[in-house]
Amino acid sequence: MYEIFRMNSSETLLQQLGLTTINEYRFIKYLGGGSALSALYESDNKKIVFKFLIAPRNIVELERFKLECSVLEKNRANWRNGAETLTEEQRKTFFIGPYESYPLPKVLVPLVESDSGEIIYFGYEYEEGELLSALDTSTFSIEEKLLLLYRIASGLNYFNQTGYSHRDLHPSNILLLSNPTMPKYDRDRADVNSKVKFLDLGNCQWNETETDYIYKIGRELDEDLVFQDNNKRLLASFVSMPPDFLLHGKNTKNYDSWSFGIYAYKLLFGTLPFEANEIADITLLRDFNNFNSDFRSKLQSVGVGFEQIMLRLLSPDGERRPEIHSIVRLFSWLVHRIEDFQDVQFINTVIDSSGFDPYYDPIDDIY
Repeated sequence: MYEIFRMNSSETLLQQLGLTTINEYRFIKYLGGGSALSALYESDNKKIVFKFLIAPRNIVELERFKLECSVLEKNRANWRNGAETLTEEQRKTFFIGPYESYPLPKVLVPLVESDSGEIIYFGYEYEEGELLSALDTSTFSIEEKLLLLYRIASGLNYFNQTGYSHRDLHPSNILLLSNPTMPKYDRDRADVNSKVKFLDLGNCQWNETETDYIYKIGRELDEDLVFQDNNKRLLASFVSMPPDFLLHGKNTKNYDSWSFGIYAYKLLFGTLPFEANEIADITLLRDFNNFNSDFRSKLQSVGVGFEQIMLRLLSPDGERRPEIHSIVRLFSWLVHRIEDFQDVQFINTVIDSSGFDPYYDPIDDIY
């Protein structure tokens, strides 16, 4: 059956499986996918994305697919123990930020598995937007590119509330909705309405922190099996993998921060900061000397604040990379307070302070 899946077009395959109509929804078009495919369906102008896993090759692939649906349904940002007794409006209070910027799609059709186990699917709400990979940034100024990075960082900060790291961040997995509002990020994160959605959570991993065990949600699947597999394989998009992952595996710190840094560099300069022809090139990045010879000069051309932030984001040492929640504040400095962000020592103090102004005095907000 898997060979049929590979040989036929997606629509033909769905026709053969009797899946061109699901409930009241009718197939419109294929959206893409790898081991799992996604397709757009519609009913009375209401659109939904169905994601299918056809003939899973092994138990890990099956559990990975189930995990994605489960995390979309229940995560630290939308669910707590006992939340099944609450209304959706009450559950919204778990997410700290504008509800329009909740970072994940909403599941509309829970997981369905055929009796034979050969067909598994679920459906989530379709939202009009533009994939980051389709966004034409060729005419963007440096200021516009920094604002875009500030927006994506804000979305990542909201995603961080789910309790998971994405671990497969690249532009094809990031959806930008319309009409964001991006004011200065000081101490009230609810002011920033970035409207960014993150897709394809099949490689996500629970963040093991000192307090996260309190909020960990029991799932009807083998979550640990998926995580173990995550930590012994390389993704196709291996340039988004921090070089210290090969040393530390599941204990790698600030995995997604490295991925963000890679995108930020490529957005500004149109190229990667290093040669990436094979895995060996990534392992060599444990030493800054293996970055391209013009790496520092390019960073400096944007400004000292950007340079210092990027040196941390692309540090081979995960302990040196800023945490996700810090990145949005750091890019707020570049967008809204660049005139105050010129001294190297002060910049690094801000980075070490998680992006907060070390000299902030709340009394100043009163007078």
